[in-house]
Amino acid sequence: MRKTDKCTQLAQLFSGFEDSVLISYAEGRVGQGWCDDEDEMKSGIINAGDFYFVAGEPTLAAQAIELAKDNSEAVFMPANDRWTKALQELDKGLVRTVRNRTTAPEKFDEGRLAALCDMAAYPGYRLEDMCKDYYEQSLEEVWSRSFVCNFLDYNDFMENAFAKCITHKGRIICAASCYCVYSRGAEVEIATHPDYRRQGLATVAGAAFIGECIKRGLTPHWDAANKMSLKIAQKLGFVLKEEYTALCFDEG
Repeated sequence: MRKTDKCTQLAQLFSGFEDSVLISYAEGRVGQGWCDDEDEMKSGIINAGDFYFVAGEPTLAAQAIELAKDNSEAVFMPANDRWTKALQELDKGLVRTVRNRTTAPEKFDEGRLAALCDMAAYPGYRLEDMCKDYYEQSLEEVWSRSFVCNFLDYNDFMENAFAKCITHKGRIICAASCYCVYSRGAEVEIATHPDYRRQGLATVAGAAFIGECIKRGLTPHWDAANKMSLKIAQKLGFVLKEEYTALCFDEG
């Protein structure tokens, strides 16, 4: 296995695999890539944050596991069933998980989005843009690091991305952020601190994020990791396209 900077060539192995992270990688904006041979790529791995996309011939399955061995949050995204089988046969504790791919509507209801951003029901909470303090706070804990993990530093984030944060007493407790961006769109990363969940905060942050995408002329992408995330996406106007299988390390 060798690391490669040939983003466009490696991304061709993933043709037909619908994911905005792969588009961003192909544009040289995010992630790292590995392949079996740079002259004739038959097997490839693309890593961006916690996601490990694998395609082509499953000859690098063991190497993919090795890349992610220290990341308990790793999610493997196989482009075909042969990769899924090869990864699980290594007996490294990978289990199947169902994710939900959505599509954005032709036009969002901007009035509804604006109404969902109303913070009147949350006294003491604030809806804010990402700042350096909140950027640094995001890196402190596992639940929030994905807000900014695909960017080199704060300046890189501010030049290329954005986030809508909900704060309480000076701490970031929820946000909808750019997991990655590409020339025409952005992938949402949304999460809430465990102590503040089930209050509707993610819906507020998500609505603000979609509104910002509209202002910037970007297509928002929402890949829902679970039914709760899907429910929020649908409330904002996204439509479920399909369920698909990914792999992650068994928490047990």
